[in-house]
Amino acid sequence: MTVQAHFTDGETDDTREIITPRYLVFLRYQCYYEYPLLTYLEYPILIAQDIILLLGVFHFNGNVFASAPYVALFVASWFVLTLQKWIIDLSMSLCLFISVASKFAQLQYLWKTGDSGAVSALTWSLASYTCVARIITTLMTTNDLTLLTRFVTMLALNLWVTATVLRYRKTVLKAK
Repeated sequence: MTVQAHFTDGETDDTREIITPRYLVFLRYQCYYEYPLLTYLEYPILIAQDIILLLGVFHFNGNVFASAPYVALFVASWFVLTLQKWIIDLSMSLCLFISVASKFAQLQYLWKTGDSGAVSALTWSLASYTCVARIITTLMTTNDLTLLTRFVTMLALNLWVTATVLRYRKTVLKAK
């Protein structure tokens, strides 16, 4: 039995397993470079939220023990990511690649179906707003080029998805 769960960022439970490690890499990256806590405070909350959601999916599939490899991988990743500087830097770059790929997958779906009924323009607009806020915060605190590149790229893609969602939105005529 498969539980098909949809999350607020437009992802399903199949891709949630990729998103949680991205949050872990972001958190570890910012801890590694000793950035101010307020610049990454949301990541521990997002990680906890995703772990709870994954455990819920495993629970309702009737196989909570199948989550053990994921938990072991997350714990091991916390330590492995900072063994060498190049590992954490490479991981951040790979996260950007995965984020870009997920946005293009969303765009491809929208182009293929020509229907944005299941996609929220508000959610993607808020994701764009979040990127703008993170760009400003990064410029004011760390000026980290890796983070700026990621946030600017995500802003452009989030705006593109938002525009595509609005383009394919069906207008509903009110009955008199």
